[in-house]
Amino acid sequence: MTVWVLSCADADLDVSTQTCASPIYTPQVVALPTMTIADAQAIGQAIALLWAVAFVFRQIRKFINQAN
Repeated sequence: MTVWVLSCADADLDVSTQTCASPIYTPQVVALPTMTIADAQAIGQAIALLWAVAFVFRQIRKFINQAN
């Protein structure tokens, strides 16, 4: 969903009166790009897989340390 904000071009701004001769609507600039739900789920699955692999390696390390 695009959010539109009221803005003014530099050429249309009267600095002395702080008024805009021709206001326009422009899309709001966001810091993060928009993503679909599928993209968010893919990122979440990748993080869960990373945690699972780390857990398995930790369990293997504990098993090896207990065996020695």
